[in-house]
Amino acid sequence: MKKIASYSVLLGLGVLLISSCGSNGNVAEKKEEIKDTVATEAPKSSSEKNEAYLYALPSPMQIATILKKAGLKYYSGLTNPIENAGKYKTGNLVTKTLGLGTYLSDLSYCILNKQNQESKNYFKTCSQLSESIGLAKAFQDNNVPTRMEKNMTNGDSVSKILSEIQMESDNVLEENKQSYISVIAFTGAWIESMYIGTQVHVKEKNANVTTNIIEQMGIAENIIKALQANKSVDADVTVLLQDMNALNDIYNNFKSVKEIKATDPDVIDPAKLTISGEELSSFSKKIEEIRTRIVKG
Repeated sequence: MKKIASYSVLLGLGVLLISSCGSNGNVAEKKEEIKDTVATEAPKSSSEKNEAYLYALPSPMQIATILKKAGLKYYSGLTNPIENAGKYKTGNLVTKTLGLGTYLSDLSYCILNKQNQESKNYFKTCSQLSESIGLAKAFQDNNVPTRMEKNMTNGDSVSKILSEIQMESDNVLEENKQSYISVIAFTGAWIESMYIGTQVHVKEKNANVTTNIIEQMGIAENIIKALQANKSVDADVTVLLQDMNALNDIYNNFKSVKEIKATDPDVIDPAKLTISGEELSSFSKKIEEIRTRIVKG
């Protein structure tokens, strides 16, 4: 896979995440930015189009940062217990990778909420689990463990280190022709972030968190395309694809979403979203169902 394709799509994801976080930007302008960003380096062949949806391991801070800005507070017990790491190590590749994805999300949640000891525990767990996937180099080279230990309270330094891990992971996976692993890890991280967000909503009833959770469905379509392009890799990827399609169906049947898409199918204006308690409950239950399956390994 050409690195330029991977990063142009990842950049498009970043634009989408940033646009969903802002409250004063022009929606039409953001829509054009997203289209232009993804289209600039878009490959033409059928095989290249499939490869374009293979994401690098997500920056574990991206989604968590958006939810944090929306008021996502830290609650002990919401993250995937590190004790589960043992069963992921003995599972198949999809199980291991989904486990790593959830822990990357949990690491972000803990770092952003200044849970230093928990952050150290989750980084160590991510590092150990990466070995069983063939990504030990990304988590252990360049003095990464020591640097993380020393800089855990420095957000800028941690973000830089995590970016290095992401880039090195992408390089390793490309060299080994296993870029599909990035898709699976991303899906696990995304599901975990959505789970934490919905659970915090139950405790807080924070409308900002709710809105930002739903806005993240803007990237669900790309996740689905990425899984679709790689469903033949493993039967468990097909199951994951079915889960994401089911979740997307729930979202697309929200009353306000259907009304907005009737006039503008490309971009959902957050200001027009009105999600009922019943709709959010059905969405949250599906997220929890998917996440429970992932956590069980």
